[in-house]
Amino acid sequence: MKRDIVIVGGGIGGCVLAALLGRAGRKVMVLERSTSAPMWTRPEILWPNTAETLFTLLPRETWEAQAMMPLQGIEVFNQGGFVSGVSQSDLDGAKVHPWSTNPNATRELLLGLDSFELRRGVEVAEVLKDNGRVIGVRAREVTGGKEFEVLADWTVGDDGGKSIVRRACDIELKTRLFPIEFFCFRFDWPKSFRVGAVHVIPNLDGVRGGVLALGGAPLPDDKGAGIIATLGQEFDRQRGPAETWTEWREKYPAVNDFVGDRQFPDDFAHVKRYWGHANRYGAPGAILMGDAAHPPSPAGGQGANMAVGDARVLAELLLANTPDVVSEYERRRRPANTRSLRPTRAANFVLGLPDWGRALIPWRTFGRLVGRHSLMIRHVLRFLSEAFQERK
Repeated sequence: MKRDIVIVGGGIGGCVLAALLGRAGRKVMVLERSTSAPMWTRPEILWPNTAETLFTLLPRETWEAQAMMPLQGIEVFNQGGFVSGVSQSDLDGAKVHPWSTNPNATRELLLGLDSFELRRGVEVAEVLKDNGRVIGVRAREVTGGKEFEVLADWTVGDDGGKSIVRRACDIELKTRLFPIEFFCFRFDWPKSFRVGAVHVIPNLDGVRGGVLALGGAPLPDDKGAGIIATLGQEFDRQRGPAETWTEWREKYPAVNDFVGDRQFPDDFAHVKRYWGHANRYGAPGAILMGDAAHPPSPAGGQGANMAVGDARVLAELLLANTPDVVSEYERRRRPANTRSLRPTRAANFVLGLPDWGRALIPWRTFGRLVGRHSLMIRHVLRFLSEAFQERK
C-alpha cells in the first residue's frame, strides 16, 4: 500500500501532524502499537499555544468535557496547610493560561479523528530503504504476526526515545538518565482542594529517604493525576520504600488526601526518564519528531508542547512541498527545542549534585523569595509557555 506520509507512533505530536496533513488532503497512515489507552495516567501541562492548536482539531467543549481543564494556579503545602504558590493573578499578569490534561484521553481523542488512517495494534519490524532513502516500513500485527508494507514519500518517527526510525537512519541520540524517578497514579479530587489548581507537597522538612515532593493536577469529572518524585539513588540507598513512605505520610498528613489507602510503591506506576537531543532531525525520506528527536524530563512541562510545535512546523513544510524539508525543519525547530530542554538541564545539574552539595541549597528561603516576587513568577511562566515556540 502507498501513502503520502506514514507516521510511526501515535503520540500527541504524530496525531496532530496526521490531522493537519490529512485535513489538507494528504494521505496519511498512523501506525500505533497499543490497542487501547494505558491503565495508569500522569500529569501533563499544555501551554496556551498548544491548546489553541488542539482547539482547531476538535471543539474546545469536547476537550474540556473529556480531557482538559484550565489551570487556576498552584497551591503549595506549608506549615499544616496549602498556600498559594502561583495565583490566578500571577497567570493573568503573565498572560499565560495553561491547561491540565489527561494525556491518555487527549491521545485517544486525537487517534479517533477521521482525517487520517489509523492502524492500531501493529509494530514496525523494519524500515525500508531504496538507494539510501527511506521509502516506508514493514509492519507486523502485534497479535497474529501478519506483516504488511507501507510505502510513503515520507516516514515520520514519533516512536519515542528508542525510535526504530532513528536507529535505521543511524542518527545519534546520547541520552542521560534523569536523577528523579516518578511514581504516577490517578485519584479522586478531594473536596477540600481548590478547584482547578495544582496541589504540591514539597519535602521542605527534610524527611530522609529520597522522596522530594508529591503533587496532583486536576482533570475533568472531579479526577486528578498524581505524581511522586523521588531522588533515585538516595531513595534506593538510604532506607526501604515502606519506611520512607510511612514517615512521609506521618509528617505530611495531606498526602492521604491524594493517595488514600494505596500501598507504596506497588500501587503506583514507576517511571524513569532519559533525556537528550539527537544530532540530526532526519535523513533522506525520514523525519524525527517529539521524543524520537529530543526526549525531555517533566521539568517545565515541555514534552507534549515540543511535540506539537514540531507537528505544526513539519505540517507547514510538507504542505508547501519545501525542497529540503529536513534541513529547514531542523533549522526552525532545533533552537526552540534546545530552549525547552533548559529546565531539564538545570534540574539534572542541581539534583545530580552530591548529598552535601544539595544540602547547601537553602530551598525554603529560595521558595519564600520567589513567592514574594510576582514579577519573577511571571517571567518564569512566560518562558515556559513560549520556550518551545519559534522566535521570529
